[in-house]
Amino acid sequence: MIKNDKTEIKEIKDLSEKIQKIISKEKLFNNLLSLSNDGVALDYKGYIIYCNEKYAEILGYKKEELIGKNILILFTPHTENLLVKRIEERDGESEIVCKKKDGREIYVKIKVKNVNFEGKKLKFITLRDITDEKLVVDEIKDSREKYKVLTETLLDGIIVIDLKGNILFSNLVGANLLGFEKVKDIIGKNIFKFVKERDLLKNELKLIYENKGGYLIEYEIKDAKGSKFVIESIGQRFKFDGQDAFLLCFRDITERKLIIDNLKNSIEKQKTILLQSVNTISEIMAFRDPYTAKHQKSVAKLAVKIAYEMGFSKSLIEGIRIASLLHDIGKVYIPTDILLKPGKLNGIEWEFIKMHPIYGANIVKNIQFPWDVRKIILQHHERIDGSGYPNGLKKEEIIIETKILSVADVVEAMTSYRPYRTKFSLNEALEEIKKFKGLLYDKEVVETCLTVFKKGFTFENAEEGI
Repeated sequence: MIKNDKTEIKEIKDLSEKIQKIISKEKLFNNLLSLSNDGVALDYKGYIIYCNEKYAEILGYKKEELIGKNILILFTPHTENLLVKRIEERDGESEIVCKKKDGREIYVKIKVKNVNFEGKKLKFITLRDITDEKLVVDEIKDSREKYKVLTETLLDGIIVIDLKGNILFSNLVGANLLGFEKVKDIIGKNIFKFVKERDLLKNELKLIYENKGGYLIEYEIKDAKGSKFVIESIGQRFKFDGQDAFLLCFRDITERKLIIDNLKNSIEKQKTILLQSVNTISEIMAFRDPYTAKHQKSVAKLAVKIAYEMGFSKSLIEGIRIASLLHDIGKVYIPTDILLKPGKLNGIEWEFIKMHPIYGANIVKNIQFPWDVRKIILQHHERIDGSGYPNGLKKEEIIIETKILSVADVVEAMTSYRPYRTKFSLNEALEEIKKFKGLLYDKEVVETCLTVFKKGFTFENAEEGI
């Protein structure tokens, strides 16, 4: 290292400016340095004459704060001599401790290479922050005995496997879960020997290796004694004895899975009862108003098809189907002489009709559906321009399930006979929703509805479900 006299200060400053200009002119090189994940610096006689943004970022400085500074400000007293030795050597790399601007210490991997520039000997230095990696590795090395005590007292199985699946380490629980009485008997065995869904585990390990995994997964195990059970596993990539490896933590969830499966079956049975009740209500409607009952079933067919085409989940499609089967249930409160009136409705009669979404929503409000059936029923005559009823909702105030039901409702109603009018053709109904696409009806829903009919949908041949 040199003394900081005026001549040397000027020499360092001039050299730094020259280097900066050269790098700035070389756009590709400058961009590469800017995008590098490593810190890069040039040292001349112990002073930083150039560094990229990453170098400054690693050390907690701004780039301009480091240019012209003695490189020793970046290191702690006990690593200063090691740094001097490393820089004075011809080439090489090492791991040392650096000091950030705020005083915190970090582990870095430093590489030094000698370069000549216009007769001057410069040091090309690359820096990488390895603090997290170093701390993990050191912690494993320094606390192996503590780690052993911890793993042996856990209730979960812990194993370490190499990239091919060979078991490098296991706690006693892990060995016992895989059918071995002693840990030493499982070392060297391959984890895939015990796993039924090998492709599932391989894919998960691939994701973990790429730092995209680490989620809980379930797969079936057949242990060394032939017993079969289900485990839940989560993994992490890390270094074990200097090599890439996977740490897997797993537990037997066979009993829990049985309980969950039984619960699912119970829920499905309750769902079946609920659906049967809905169908019963729909059938009751048929005795009082055959037009409405048939209309609801047909609307359900088309609404389900639209929702499926739009990519909705199976559960949400089922909710739309149920709401469609019940959307006009409020008409049970409308006098039959109004519902079946052959002529045009007067003002008072029309106000009665406009109340049926409210009546319907009130009928189902105390039924614990897993979907918002009440809101769908209440909104099914709302229009996105606010011209609908009963609340004049607009745009996003109307939920998407309702927007689907509304289009299906209009198309089916127009193509069906009513006592007060003759039915329209399918083309006339489709032209109607096209005409008001984006005005009364949701644009995407209308376009999907048109696609459904282009693919051959008919009310007569369609099923209510998917």
